[in-house]
Amino acid sequence: MNNIIRYTIKSGDNLYIIASRYNTTVKDILAHNVGLNPQSIKVGQVIFVPKNINYSRPIRINRSVLGLNNLMRMLWEQHITWTRIVIMDIVYDLPETPFAINRLLRNPQDFGNAFRRFYGDVVAQRITVLFTEHLTLAADIVVAAKENNQARVEELNSQWFRNADDIAKLLASINPFWSFVEWQKMLYEHLELVTNEALNFINNRLEANVALYDEMERQALGMADTMTEGIVRQFSNLFGSLR
Repeated sequence: MNNIIRYTIKSGDNLYIIASRYNTTVKDILAHNVGLNPQSIKVGQVIFVPKNINYSRPIRINRSVLGLNNLMRMLWEQHITWTRIVIMDIVYDLPETPFAINRLLRNPQDFGNAFRRFYGDVVAQRITVLFTEHLTLAADIVVAAKENNQARVEELNSQWFRNADDIAKLLASINPFWSFVEWQKMLYEHLELVTNEALNFINNRLEANVALYDEMERQALGMADTMTEGIVRQFSNLFGSLR
């Protein structure tokens, strides 16, 4: 327990900031605080924080780091929000469907642009293509499920999970602080949550879907924080001074 501290939440804190301050990760903090909701921490609340001695240096929290974290969190929030809207539009045959799909498909471009600064045009384009495929397959699965075409659902689902593997492989190949296994696990969890969300709408389990969205948000923001942490550690020279 020498590497576990009791930490009192302060104004402006979130779990990513706390994790960075103590050389640990959001995932490790959650593992030591069963039932903790990252989106509802309050000033004065006491949590347990593991100090990870394996990292070579702490991440300094400054405006550049916070700016990147805010961007990644916004992109993942938009990702799950517009995915949810498109699912509802498809299930309920709403007239806004094509417009919502167009907005959803801006998200992969925005992710690509966020990665371009650090990894260049080739990686940015690959991110855009893979995330576009991810979202397109999700929409096609909803259509097939709504039509009760189980064979088509299974075919598309296999492609969807292969796409998740491709995303995990790409991320692991460009950043030494990201692993294929870690990203595969997070992306598979994301796919399962989106699947449950679609099935809840199709089967009119609306109350369950409200509760599910909280879990989807927690999981998506965890991916955002993982992206931030990996980029900041890999490109620490770009995040070294307070501006």
